[in-house]
Amino acid sequence: TALYEPGSWFDRAMTFVLSNLVWFVLSVIILPMPAATAGLFAVLAPWVRGRDVEFFTTFFGTMRRKWLKSTVIVLVDVVIVVLLVVNFRILNFMGLPDPLLWLFRGVYLAMTVVALLTNLYLWPLLVLFDLGFRRLLNVSVRLAFAFPLWSALTLFLAALPLSLLLFAPLWLGVMGLVSLGVLIINWGTWRVIQRVATPEELAELDHP
Repeated sequence: TALYEPGSWFDRAMTFVLSNLVWFVLSVIILPMPAATAGLFAVLAPWVRGRDVEFFTTFFGTMRRKWLKSTVIVLVDVVIVVLLVVNFRILNFMGLPDPLLWLFRGVYLAMTVVALLTNLYLWPLLVLFDLGFRRLLNVSVRLAFAFPLWSALTLFLAALPLSLLLFAPLWLGVMGLVSLGVLIINWGTWRVIQRVATPEELAELDHP
């Protein structure tokens, strides 16, 4: 493959960096961040199936088509985070016995894990299939519960580069850490999705 041809290592490297850079720029504005996240997933999802896409058409086309669902996902996530944080804080002022206190903390921790594992599938499914929001959420929860160990491993591996955003130089985050995390999520969830999707659904991915 020639250096500048689609699918070459240079083309993929440029797409990888450009996706990350555009995501960062749009996320600074905050409002386009959910749609930009969908665009980032859409650009990198085909890679784990051995496919390549045109960056601008895929990224911004996905932003336009998925902005509403992606925004709803982020808003629901924000609500869940706020509720969990508030409830954790309330526990500290309730004066509960230690066994009951740790029981509630365990419940809230389990809810946090379920929310994270559900999000793990929400974003790849969002860009792969045209599902209504309720079915998108339902399938994501079911996959998270059906494959908990693999899902947890994928989440852990994806969290490694994303957690480096807190410590690494800004240029490193801008150049590729988010794209790397998203690529790992796409890789891990695809191993599950291709096992449960029908042949017709899989065929449509390459012939939308």
